[in-house]
Amino acid sequence: MDSILNNSAALSALQALQMTQQSLATVQNQVSTGLSVASAADNSAYWSIAAQLNADSGIVTASNDALSEGQSVLATATSAINSVITTLNSMATALTQAQNPGAEIGDINTSLASLGRQLTDAVDGASFNGLNVLNGTQNTLSFVAGYNASATGGSVNTISFAAQALTGAAASTPTTTTTQSTITDPTTITNLAALYASPPTNTTLSYGNDVITASTTGPAALTVKSEDLYGNVTTTSYTALDASGNNSATDTSLTFATASSLAVSSTTTTAATSNLLTQGGIDLTGGTGATSTFQIGTTITASAALASVNQALAAVTNYSAEIGATQDRMTAATTFNSALTTNYSNGVSGLVDADMNEASTRLQALQTQAQLGIQSLSVANQNAQLILKLFGL
Repeated sequence: MDSILNNSAALSALQALQMTQQSLATVQNQVSTGLSVASAADNSAYWSIAAQLNADSGIVTASNDALSEGQSVLATATSAINSVITTLNSMATALTQAQNPGAEIGDINTSLASLGRQLTDAVDGASFNGLNVLNGTQNTLSFVAGYNASATGGSVNTISFAAQALTGAAASTPTTTTTQSTITDPTTITNLAALYASPPTNTTLSYGNDVITASTTGPAALTVKSEDLYGNVTTTSYTALDASGNNSATDTSLTFATASSLAVSSTTTTAATSNLLTQGGIDLTGGTGATSTFQIGTTITASAALASVNQALAAVTNYSAEIGATQDRMTAATTFNSALTTNYSNGVSGLVDADMNEASTRLQALQTQAQLGIQSLSVANQNAQLILKLFGL
């Protein structure tokens, strides 16, 4: 039935055209922005995930920027330490020559004074952006290394680095700390039992030479005393325990071989130190005054000075190794962060990016469909004109 009050064909055509235009507007927006999810209205779940990933990616990128700065701090320190090591080797050469009969001690002292100033110059110059991990102004530093994303907001990863003073640190006093624990691992107990049965005979404590003693009177116990490069001494005592936690003082038949666990008491005495370039009471930099105090003669012998230089060389080399290990961790963290940001970017792309091949194809199809819709609406609107003809109008 045709009606002049209601043109159902035109209304249907208009509705179809409006739907086509809405789809066309959506696809045009995808083509212009490259996004299939440009706002929360497009897909709230995907938009929310993408927003969080973008935020996390920004933090990880900032972490890499911070890592770059931290690596520069340590690279600067490494360059200075390399200079220090070269200078110490020159000192060792001069002090070796000083022990030769007829050596020109005056000339050697002049050389030592100059080399001492070179040590100070290298340490003082090892500053990057106000940070110097060689001159005693820093303690433990926590370099930003990454980000642990979580549902509750995440946390920043850090790489801890204990700065050591080559110069400038005030002398410390010895400190002692004690810890208590229990060993239950059967393999460890077996290994310690073998050591208890046949302890080494070394009686001189030094770096790399532990002193191990086994007590057969009272509670069965094994004591291990060790010293690190800086003179810090750790004494660890292992006492045999039975299944009830009794030691051999209460269970006289108990030995290390039959122990169910071991009670561990560890005491560490931190030696009094000043800085790595002061060894054996000798400041290899020559002090802060106008006249160098690092001079060989009646007060300081060439052999004693050479021993101090060698000790300083070992300490500085060890510190350089610690810096290198920290740099390796930073490099690994940088590599991981770069891969992580790539993964974040790929994840966001998969969630919100438009498929441009599909979008361009749909755009052409919808443009054709819109043109046909306009034609259809035009035809439907002509129905009213046909009714007028019926009345001869």
